[in-house]
Amino acid sequence: MNSLSLYQITGMIPVIMEQEKITPELKEQLEKELAELLQQKSQNIIGYTKNIELTIEAMKTEEKRISEQRKVLENKLDNFKQYVKECMEQNGIKKIETGLGTISIAKNPISIEIENEEEVPDEFKTTITTTKIDKTKIKDNFKETGEIPEGVKINTENTRLQIK
Repeated sequence: MNSLSLYQITGMIPVIMEQEKITPELKEQLEKELAELLQQKSQNIIGYTKNIELTIEAMKTEEKRISEQRKVLENKLDNFKQYVKECMEQNGIKKIETGLGTISIAKNPISIEIENEEEVPDEFKTTITTTKIDKTKIKDNFKETGEIPEGVKINTENTRLQIK
């Protein structure tokens, strides 16, 4: 009976309770054994869940550390490229060819910098309107008045697994 799954254990409890051919003492003993198995499985579930949660946290920490290292290297590379560019410009060098590749100073495409948004003519502006529905406000209104606005469904029967 130790190798039963959580699903099997919880499924057996009502089946045993409905059996009329079993003596009350045997029913009680089986119920007690299933309750103990359920207790053991629940402990395993909590341990498994906490283990995965800790692994996820460790991964997030490692992702953050690696991301910070990547940003440091990106900045280091940008600074190095700027240094090489400045050295080439100071010496009037436009292009250097090597066996690994070519280093050259190229002109950037045009870029636009907005100095004052108010002065830019309307023909160059696009108006964007966004609408956001405030679910918290709907929930608070429902709690106060019991009214459900059109186009809204209130879910009061949702459940979640809580492991502490």
